[in-house]
Amino acid sequence: MAPSLPNCRNLKVPRDISFSGSGFLATYQLGVALCFFMYAPWILRSAVCILGASAGSLIATAVVCEMNMFAIRDEILQFAKHVTSFILGPFDPSIKVANWLERLLHKYLPPDAHRWARGRLGIAVTRVTDGKQLILSDFNSKEDIVQALLCSCFVPGLSGYLPPSFRGEHYIDGGLSNIQPMLPDSSDVTLTVSPFSGDADICPADPPCSLEMVVGTAVLQFSKMNNFRILNGLYPTDLRTIEQAFYNGFKDAIRFLQINDLVPSAMNEGAEMTLRDGQTNMWKYLEASKAELEDLEMKVENTAMESYSSMWTDSSTEPQLFRDSHFHFDVVKNVLLGNASTYLSMLRLPARILSNLLLPLVVSFYALLQSRQRMELVFRQLPEFVFWTWHGARQCFLFLFNIVVQTLKKDMEKRVMNCLLFLQWLNVYSHYGK
Repeated sequence: MAPSLPNCRNLKVPRDISFSGSGFLATYQLGVALCFFMYAPWILRSAVCILGASAGSLIATAVVCEMNMFAIRDEILQFAKHVTSFILGPFDPSIKVANWLERLLHKYLPPDAHRWARGRLGIAVTRVTDGKQLILSDFNSKEDIVQALLCSCFVPGLSGYLPPSFRGEHYIDGGLSNIQPMLPDSSDVTLTVSPFSGDADICPADPPCSLEMVVGTAVLQFSKMNNFRILNGLYPTDLRTIEQAFYNGFKDAIRFLQINDLVPSAMNEGAEMTLRDGQTNMWKYLEASKAELEDLEMKVENTAMESYSSMWTDSSTEPQLFRDSHFHFDVVKNVLLGNASTYLSMLRLPARILSNLLLPLVVSFYALLQSRQRMELVFRQLPEFVFWTWHGARQCFLFLFNIVVQTLKKDMEKRVMNCLLFLQWLNVYSHYGK
């Protein structure tokens, strides 16, 4: 859908900028932000509040703190490549989204990021207890920003079961309450950016579609292309699509600026050449990184095998834990079987028969003793696991339920309005037809 001209023409300041939830297609919003920094930086720097939900909060943080857009894009692409190497993708238990995000933020956020972000960066989160969306904007340290972003990007089930907390309150993904965050008391124009085709000011321009779905305050086209974008944002299947979204966002932002007479039309050719060169260099970098990663994995695997072999071939280097465990097992087995053999000999029965029969039982009993601490830990965490899993599942269900209800409501209102307009036309026609 083409950008909304009436909203965009109103260029008065102050104004807010909102980055929607986007998943791995946050690269689209990075391209938009890069274009604005290059050709219209006053739009970003004059904004009173820059908001973001879910992955959009990471882009909002990058804009406010003026982080390296290319570096953030490369990190997202590298992580997406790592995710696609697993059959289950982001749902694989070994994928730690929170760990990756925390490492990324500590690496690229400036030490005084809270000074840049305080009162200007709005990170949308969803409170677990009541599902209400809150905008976090008061940060006293860099760690506050990191923790708020971990909350805003936490998807129940995908990121784990225990939601992170910010100042003692647990929050989850901000997109579950409203995918396109807005300030509740803001009457000024908000520039909206989304990687999904819909009613956002800057979004992919797809052909018109009669089917729409309402997600929070955003309206998205229910088309094949848009559904593929949504799927690719949650479950990356094609790295080139995610990387191409960066250049599509850059070009859509140029179109937005040209429509509003903010940049000359001749600038488009130079931008195209820059993007093509950048795209070629990016894929060369990815291929080189892939080769280096494979070599590193091979070295690590060989080193691990050598260490494993030496550990079991050299008895002097055997860990104390294993030696103690084997000794403990022998003691348990001898004591139990010795007592059983003694009682059996008193009954004038062969002791060896009972020894062989009881050996599996002894092994099972010993395994139970060894796993006692683990079982105690599981049972201690079980109530907490059930509690947070229930809250997370409830919020995800309400998110999907609200999409269905709001979409049906909008469709019914549209149909009723068409019927009313038709009846009004019949009334006017019958009146003047006479």
